[in-house]
Amino acid sequence: MKVTFKDVGQGDSIILEWKDGEKEKVGIIDCNKKSKNNPVRDHIREAGYKEIEFVILSHPHSDHYSGMNELLSFFEENKIVVNKFGHTLFILGQDFYRYLNWAEINSAAMKELQELITNVGNLRQLGVIKKIEFISENWTQELSVDVLLKCLSPSQDEAERYMSIVKMEPEKNKKAASASANHLSTMFSLVRGDNYYLLTADTEATSLERLLNEMQHKEFEQKALQVGQLPHHGSSKNSYDPFWERLKKHDERHAVASAGYNMKYQHPNLTVLEKFHNNGYIINCTNIVHGGQEYLNYLKSLKATSDRLDTISELIDNYQGGEKVFTLV
Repeated sequence: MKVTFKDVGQGDSIILEWKDGEKEKVGIIDCNKKSKNNPVRDHIREAGYKEIEFVILSHPHSDHYSGMNELLSFFEENKIVVNKFGHTLFILGQDFYRYLNWAEINSAAMKELQELITNVGNLRQLGVIKKIEFISENWTQELSVDVLLKCLSPSQDEAERYMSIVKMEPEKNKKAASASANHLSTMFSLVRGDNYYLLTADTEATSLERLLNEMQHKEFEQKALQVGQLPHHGSSKNSYDPFWERLKKHDERHAVASAGYNMKYQHPNLTVLEKFHNNGYIINCTNIVHGGQEYLNYLKSLKATSDRLDTISELIDNYQGGEKVFTLV
């Protein structure tokens, strides 16, 4: 099982590739463009896939779907079948369209989101997409005999939190209404044997707190975390230390920050990276910017004062941007 965190600048795009018997399979979580490029579409085209097991939209923010309409058009033009398209929006009920009017502040992004929802429905009618599925906690996809993709969030708690914020005069506070769409973000565990990955997209700290309090997902205590995606591109606001501290961890563990050059958000946050570093994680950033650049300077300062010179030097040498590829073993 290969998991690729594509370099899409400020945003998310994850590609899962695996073998089920002799058949090569692929699944996609989010599709963001980087400038005029579409790294996910290019990956699929270069690999020559003619069938996609699933495409999932983690939540309705443009840095997670800006390339998805283009990707779906590519599938239609090249007769590539998508077995499942999944999203979390149905958790809001049949009138989810009304709530989504506040998911984006930017009118162009809002138009693109509306087009995406329409396109998915049209492609379902055309048979390009075979099935549309509602993703929420406990949704599962058996990828092969020994690999399971399971949704941990959102639950009804997150849906109610989002709707309560949107109902509170969203016209007067569009920024808060838009930001609250992060409550709809997917969070997945990808489990194989005794190890697992966490794919967090823009999961909020309140969701991590809920998962910690409930502790109903067995992998948290019975299996070892091998790769953890830092929520919301390494934002400090979405970090919840008690959750990560509680988890059983793999001896060689990685933390991934999918972020790019964006002066408004300046992800990832240095404090978040330092905490994971101090807890034994190898830090992997798709771009060395903002807190990622500060972290590199932090490593260099450690090298000057540490008696673990070889270890620190190796971290510095291996700390580079670009897509991050891992193998779930």
